Amino acid sequence: MILKHEEKETDVAIAVKLFEVCFKSKADIIIIVTGDTDLSPAVKTCKELFPKKRILFAFPFDRKNKELLKLAPDSFSISKKQYINHVLSNPIKIKNQEICKPDKW
Repeated sequence: MILKHEEKETDVAIAVKLFEVCFKSKADIIIIVTGDTDLSPAVKTCKELFPKKRILFAFPFDRKNKELLKLAPDSFSISKKQYINHVLSNPIKIKNQEICKPDKW
């Protein structure tokens, strides 16, 4: 059996978008949904370079992170009930494409 790790570069893409949003002043408040500290350096730098921008984390259910909370004290958690109350229809239609939820959701 061969295991292969594939880097999707999601954190890099989010960090680049964060800088773009701050630099082009596309938002005053930015909320990042994560409990992962990989974005900490980008958030710290954006807070230094763009001190008027408010950057928060929305922690997924059961993923609260003390390090991120120190970085953005006004961050908040998404409860299990909030997930249930905000489920998208299935399937969801976007333009000419239909997207279905996996059966195990």
